[in-house]
Amino acid sequence: MPVQSVDRAVAILEALRAEGDYLGVTQLSNVLGLHKSTVHRLLVSLKRGGLVERDPRTRRYRLGVRLVELGYAVLNSRGLPQVALPYLHYLADTVKEITFLSIRDGDRIIDVLQVPGPHMVQAVNWLGSGSLHSTSAGKVFLAHMAEAELDSYLNEPLTSRTANTMTDANQLRAEVAMVRERGYATSWEEEDEGVNAIAVPVRRGRNEVVAAIGVVGPSYRFTSAKALEAPEIMLGVAREVSKRLEPQEYKVFV
Repeated sequence: MPVQSVDRAVAILEALRAEGDYLGVTQLSNVLGLHKSTVHRLLVSLKRGGLVERDPRTRRYRLGVRLVELGYAVLNSRGLPQVALPYLHYLADTVKEITFLSIRDGDRIIDVLQVPGPHMVQAVNWLGSGSLHSTSAGKVFLAHMAEAELDSYLNEPLTSRTANTMTDANQLRAEVAMVRERGYATSWEEEDEGVNAIAVPVRRGRNEVVAAIGVVGPSYRFTSAKALEAPEIMLGVAREVSKRLEPQEYKVFV
């Protein structure tokens, strides 16, 4: 496939990811500025590979489950899921809320593992993504960026997800400084209304932050006071996961 076609296919996948639902050929054509015949041809190829799927009734497309398999293949090659999963179960049993493992993908974070707590009412759906500035895991990554990269991110317009989302660069810079000082990040209904979360970094080696481990729950139950009881055990869990990802041991999981 020519490089231009690959770039366009990636753009289609990104558009479907951003929408999070079915899109038609005409909609994708308008969004991407491509001719409908080009979009249709690429969608046919992507569907053949399982990367998108088509609703036979509406004839619209959405991301395919094959992408999930590919995503897990990437994670498995890094050793993260195998190492983190038992610790997420331990943390969920201890804190009694959903625990998660997130990685960074550009200016977003992706939840790649979740372990439910014991409650019938849960806070979030299985897997998801969010902005760096509005999620607890995202703030973990912001806090460990180089200053130049952080400046670049904060200079861009920041989207407001809820009334509590921090979109002021100075406020966020102060928040990042606090995360660096205390070792954990919080999100008080900043990504989703009625949802609180807290996260800590997972490191490989001394400085490379490769993931974030977090706890999330409905704000009426997982209050800020309740959440702030968790950092000590979370930091301990993150240290244990990080030890298993030390460079000299990391090759075991590749």
